[in-house]
Amino acid sequence: MSYARQGEPAKRWRDWVERSPILSLFVVGIIATQLGTYFGYVFPAVGLPVLPWPLYNGILASQIADGFNAATVLDPETGATVIPNFAVSSDAFFMGHSLHFVNGIVFAMLWGILFREDAARFIKNNVLNGVVYGVIMTIISAGLLVPYAYVPEQGYGFFLFDGPDGWKLPLGILIWHLIYGVFLGLLWNPTRTADE
Repeated sequence: MSYARQGEPAKRWRDWVERSPILSLFVVGIIATQLGTYFGYVFPAVGLPVLPWPLYNGILASQIADGFNAATVLDPETGATVIPNFAVSSDAFFMGHSLHFVNGIVFAMLWGILFREDAARFIKNNVLNGVVYGVIMTIISAGLLVPYAYVPEQGYGFFLFDGPDGWKLPLGILIWHLIYGVFLGLLWNPTRTADE
């Protein structure tokens, strides 16, 4: 039996990645997403805001189902602005987790199929390659998705620095995506190239 060396997966895992590159990339997407998600939930332990991406995706999916970006609605009886309870519904929970993990798998596939080999011409270390991908995902997340999809018209400002958490939210998003990228790079490193 071959055991893993420090900082390197076991030979049995590496052999499986070589034999099943697409299936293994799918599995690595699940693993990297789960590890990032776990740490996103425990960020308050180190003073960062919690990043419950499945919850945000569930709210987003529920909003689409209830009318795009229906973050608030008017109570027909009182005319008051209320927040619907879809954020805590079981539908939102399952939609959110489903979307979150599909996103994690799809982005892992994009990294492995489109980004990794092209970036390898400039970045020789596979973990660093995953980290660079995580930084790119952070820019997309903090610059576009969070301010315009998850918290639209809430005044969070350029890359979320004007939000209630200040610099902590963008830092948390960066760390989340770095964790994701590190595990992509650690766990998926086939030696075959696209030319073979």
